[in-house]
Amino acid sequence: MLNLTNLRALLSRVLAPPKLHTVALFTPQGDLVCYVSDPSKTKDHVRVLVGLSTETWQETRDQKIGMVECELGNLLVLPIEVPKRAEDDEPPMLLALNSESSLPFDVLEAKARKVAEHLEKPVAQLSRTLAAPSPPAGPRTSGSR
Repeated sequence: MLNLTNLRALLSRVLAPPKLHTVALFTPQGDLVCYVSDPSKTKDHVRVLVGLSTETWQETRDQKIGMVECELGNLLVLPIEVPKRAEDDEPPMLLALNSESSLPFDVLEAKARKVAEHLEKPVAQLSRTLAAPSPPAGPRTSGSR
């Protein structure tokens, strides 16, 4: 299962400041799950990164990877793949890596794929737990007095 401490440790291993300075895990709807960044990057930077990454994913999801050069530097977005119920299902989580423009996209992609590989099993377990229907509530009985 996903554990925030272990998740932060995994994402931290990818950082290579100042070149690779921010890594974020979030939902396709833009809800931030976890991030790590160089201390010089503010939480506002991360929020902008997640917003831009969400937009990038919507535009590039057919390629199963998003790569953009922008004011933030190089941005790579990769889905955390799990077995899908339908072809058009969104992945449960997205991973974004943000670096200076001097870091090549192939380096970002290799690092992102390693992290995604580590996250596939726990994210799949979490997805099954969240997708499982709640057991039906038993009939309510009123206490007799």
